[in-house]
Amino acid sequence: MSYKNKLLVGLAVSIVVPEGEYKGRYRSIIEEVGEKLLTVGAPFEGGKLVPLREGTKLKLTFCDESSAYTFEAEIMQRIAVPLPMFVLELPDSIAKVQRRNFVRVPAVYPVSFRMVTRDGISEFYTGTMLDLSGGGMRFLTEEQIENKSLIYVQLSLQNEELQTPARVTRVQKIEDSKRYVVSVEFHDLSERERDRIIRCVFEIQRAMRKKGLV
Repeated sequence: MSYKNKLLVGLAVSIVVPEGEYKGRYRSIIEEVGEKLLTVGAPFEGGKLVPLREGTKLKLTFCDESSAYTFEAEIMQRIAVPLPMFVLELPDSIAKVQRRNFVRVPAVYPVSFRMVTRDGISEFYTGTMLDLSGGGMRFLTEEQIENKSLIYVQLSLQNEELQTPARVTRVQKIEDSKRYVVSVEFHDLSERERDRIIRCVFEIQRAMRKKGLV
């Protein structure tokens, strides 16, 4: 896929070092974009520079307005001045991040859902969303739902209605109450529908940044 126009100077990126002494995830930004090379700021942790060596293999993740992307790269050169930076070789292509890796943000929206049972599809029940990602959500409800079951959810996201099947992955009863926290993964979402959810997630993130919450 074409992606060069998505890599912009100043864009925040996540750097993952999969193995070795400095294994971990770090934050950085893009400093320069060339035809075949990409320069990113050397990451810091605890106020100290992370001294990754030339030849270190990395995985970079970045986001645009609707999706998240990832690609593998290798440090070709280290630069010390004027700022510590790493020069990476750009790959021929990148991949969209799988839905389980999408960022999850706190979100409060009304949720309606119907349960699939042996007797057919139930009437509508209601709940309140607790958090949201491109791959799923958690919501609060007074209805007992069977784990691993299939439900049909209806969401009202920023004045947009969305209906989709979802697979229940966890049900947790709140102690001393009749309420349950239900985790679900969206099932058989079209790319267009998923992009609508991701745009909503990014809008929530931007609002949280403005308030200094992230």
